[in-house]
Amino acid sequence: MEARKETGVAGAEARRERAREIGERVFSDAGSAGSLPRVRAELLQLAPLLMREPRLRKTIADIGVPDEAKKGFLRALFENRVDPHTLSLLESLVGEEGLAWRLPAVVEDLAIQATLAEAQQDGTLEEVEGELFRFARLLQERSDLRSALSDRVLPAGNKGVLLEELLEGKVAGATLILLRRAVAPPGDPVARIQELADRAASRRGRVMVEARTAVELDAERRGRLARALSGLTGRDVDLEVTVDARVVGGVMARVGDEIIDGTIRRRLELALEQIAG
Repeated sequence: MEARKETGVAGAEARRERAREIGERVFSDAGSAGSLPRVRAELLQLAPLLMREPRLRKTIADIGVPDEAKKGFLRALFENRVDPHTLSLLESLVGEEGLAWRLPAVVEDLAIQATLAEAQQDGTLEEVEGELFRFARLLQERSDLRSALSDRVLPAGNKGVLLEELLEGKVAGATLILLRRAVAPPGDPVARIQELADRAASRRGRVMVEARTAVELDAERRGRLARALSGLTGRDVDLEVTVDARVVGGVMARVGDEIIDGTIRRRLELALEQIAG
């Protein structure tokens, strides 16, 4: 049973990566044609549309309908209404096994990817990465704001208005778009925002690392820490350092979902566990 579960997870990962590869080719072409902003905007609108229209989803996902018929259906709906690159992307997705019935989630993920691609094209991707990370950290420090944006009853539109009041004109446009998407689903958005920052870093061929230390690090020590973490991860590191009084000596670092804990407190805890064992 566990083996089947792992296969399912691996299959889902493979399908997601395949969809992103298709998207990347389309976004590259759209960027060259100057239409990437339009494609990004259309994908952001299409994702909720697909969620609201069950008959549309059912037709696209129906395994009894040939792929060419599905593509014709999409052309009848969207031709002359969306950018040709957007339509080409949708046609490619419905022709891929395992993607058609997941189309709303796939399009949502590709809307995020298109937003990051546009930020990369206009030279703001590094800025977006840092702003996402800092907003996630702000929510960790501001329980009132975190609670408001985690409220399962508050509509997504109200959360978006709150974000605009806080951030409009203060962050890159792509940052605000991505944060709106991150706070829209129910529940705590911090992990989702951190994942977006990680995706931005990965797009630049880097890895985002959040390091927590008991004291502020000067430039020399930050450099040494960055080089050490780069050696551990095998990639160039974008290092964000947070001073945390709970850290007793050493450094605690987050790399994606992994925690590297080199603090004195953790070493003492491990020693006590060995004694108790």
